[in-house]
Amino acid sequence: MSKKAASAGANNRSLIVSAAYQLLAQEGYDAATMKEIAQVAGVAPGLIHYYFNSKDQLLQEVLYTAGERYVNEVERWCSTLSAQQLLETTFTEPKQRVMREPEWFRLRCELFALGLRNPNFHEAVQVMLATGRQCITRLVKQIAGDAIANPEATAAVLLAAFDGLALQKLADPAFDLDSAYQTLLQMFMAQLDEP
Repeated sequence: MSKKAASAGANNRSLIVSAAYQLLAQEGYDAATMKEIAQVAGVAPGLIHYYFNSKDQLLQEVLYTAGERYVNEVERWCSTLSAQQLLETTFTEPKQRVMREPEWFRLRCELFALGLRNPNFHEAVQVMLATGRQCITRLVKQIAGDAIANPEATAAVLLAAFDGLALQKLADPAFDLDSAYQTLLQMFMAQLDEP
């Protein structure tokens, strides 16, 4: 395969994954069709089946791609931000993302439900949650050093809080997300003050 063909193939695959993200987030897993995804991606429907055996596999790829993007983002934060900036980013970025990309959290919530019912998604949910915990653990360690005895457990609680607060905001637009995040930050900071 020539470099040009390989590049076109990678571009087609990327277009399909982006279109799938857009439609799955907007319409939900059951409503989004492979034909619609192909149309949004600007490719022939058969090309999707060349890259992905099923809609399940395509959704898994959407989630893995989003996970890789988050890992890269955390890497960038950790290599460029001070501990104070990292603290601020850790608690402002997920809150802002709920407002900026509510469709991402809707898709996450749907995947959680699918993962509990459909064995095809169980591993994707595990990977998604493990990736989130690992990234947040890295942030906690870089922010707190040795001040937090169990950064993995703290990361798990923070991930659950981030997802739960997003769900509350999506379900109730009047929910006071700012106050909830202020309280979460205070709870986190209290761990740093413990002897």
